[in-house]
Amino acid sequence: MTKATTWILGIALAGLVAVAGAGCKKQAGVSKTPTYNSVQVDMPKLAAALATAGQDVLSDLNHVKYGLRYKKYPDALEALDKIKDNPKLTDEQKKVVSEVSEQIKQVAEKAVEAKPAQ
Repeated sequence: MTKATTWILGIALAGLVAVAGAGCKKQAGVSKTPTYNSVQVDMPKLAAALATAGQDVLSDLNHVKYGLRYKKYPDALEALDKIKDNPKLTDEQKKVVSEVSEQIKQVAEKAVEAKPAQ
């Protein structure tokens, strides 16, 4: 192989690597909204809204997540009510909490409908 051929192959390989690498980038900041019983619950939006809240609110948020994960919807709703009643929350934060609360109520209703009659 000659020097010119080696250079051409090297440049072609570098170009292929550059083109292949450009198509493999992850989209930053895209969070998927989880679905429970075919109802989307906007937990990423709730977590973002409450990110600046106090430690007690974040603890209650963990209870909401736990309740959803283990299908303990009354516990999740109780924790959301506790968050909503916190006087430190802004009106916008309370609005997001209400939206997610309604979504979890829909999840709970569908869970009851899906249970077979005994």
